[in-house]
Amino acid sequence: MSKEKVSVYVNRERGTIGIRSHILIMPLVFCVNRVAERIGEYFKGVSWGEYEENRVIVALHDSGCCHIGFDEEVAERIILGVSTNPNVFAVLFIGLGCGQFCTKEWKSRLYERNIKRVEHIVVQEEGYEEAVEEGIKVIDKWVEEAKKLSRRKLSFKEACDKAVLGVGNGASDASSGLFANPALGYITDYFLDRGASVVFSQTPEVLGAEKVLFKRITSSESLKSTSVREITLHVERYGSVRERKLLRKLSNIIRRAYLFKTSIAEEIGISEPTPGNIRGGLSTLAEKSLGTMYKVGEKHKLSDVLPYGEKVPRNGKLYFMDGPGQDLLSITGMVAGGVQLIIFSTGLGTPVGSIVAPVLKVTANKETYEKLQSMIDLYIPVEELIRKKKSLKEYVEEEFVPYILEVMSGRKSKSEELEQYDFSIRELWMKI
Repeated sequence: MSKEKVSVYVNRERGTIGIRSHILIMPLVFCVNRVAERIGEYFKGVSWGEYEENRVIVALHDSGCCHIGFDEEVAERIILGVSTNPNVFAVLFIGLGCGQFCTKEWKSRLYERNIKRVEHIVVQEEGYEEAVEEGIKVIDKWVEEAKKLSRRKLSFKEACDKAVLGVGNGASDASSGLFANPALGYITDYFLDRGASVVFSQTPEVLGAEKVLFKRITSSESLKSTSVREITLHVERYGSVRERKLLRKLSNIIRRAYLFKTSIAEEIGISEPTPGNIRGGLSTLAEKSLGTMYKVGEKHKLSDVLPYGEKVPRNGKLYFMDGPGQDLLSITGMVAGGVQLIIFSTGLGTPVGSIVAPVLKVTANKETYEKLQSMIDLYIPVEELIRKKKSLKEYVEEEFVPYILEVMSGRKSKSEELEQYDFSIRELWMKI
């Protein structure tokens, strides 16, 4: 595919583009998971688009009941955020009737966000079998409408202006920090240079790399080899109002993450680095975090820190989303924030996918790639690059970027081929 054109779904009402056009069935409480599942089963095997990339997807989860305070706020933000992701064509809410998320005002709240294809079925009002029948009827109509949509070719720059990419990592090993994460960093810089927004997350996985993160607040050349304390003093003394506010935000969430990690360690033991990380050659969390930070590139300043699941501005800047370290939970938060595509590095291999956004897996571990090709999209042939004296940046721009644009234009990622439409809600996450 030419780097000049990307085929996307244009939504003029919302001012966005989607790289998929899924129909989403969203239970508003776990009690009605089976109702949603039965509606989805009726459309098993139904797909549309040039690559048959669009589906009816059911967002099964175990939340939606007896939430309290901030716990309720986060769960609500995730459900609404995923339901309004640009890759979603229509949403069917299934409620039981007695839960706090089951009220029909949810439908009007999506109308406020210019989501016009949304319906709400309440099982206690409709009846169990009737709810299934009504859901099938609604979805069947939407499928016919969705099949009539066609992609529109935009220039790469036009597409980037409305695109939000997420970058993440999981099941890491030594090759992740040495090669795969730096490759993601080149992708991050490439898309930011052309106007796309990029977001990263996984707060526990920046612990030990605070210096690298804090330096992204300012572009001062004099801070290349200074300590966290010196960077902090410099920003407080010479930084803009925005930079000082950002510094305080980052300092607060890092301090809180350390406290959270310490308290968890007292109860259940050390969780980071994981046993797999250690087997893969990562001896400490700091070592893992330093490798992790390569995935956000080198050229662009950090624009802001966002709460978990918060909408990511489409303004061509770099954002950090405060969130859990677990792969699926961090991915879900970014997708709720409006991410259309996720680039994800892995050393040991993971099949993790996302509910409505393609997740492209990148590895530099030859053994992992050979054993797990069915779930790895992009491989970095390190030995070959060294032998040919080819830079990683050059390889990424020649081989990876065209593949990413093909996926944006409809080609299925490996996670989609495996039908890894994963979804989970982390309610009790910390508040910025």
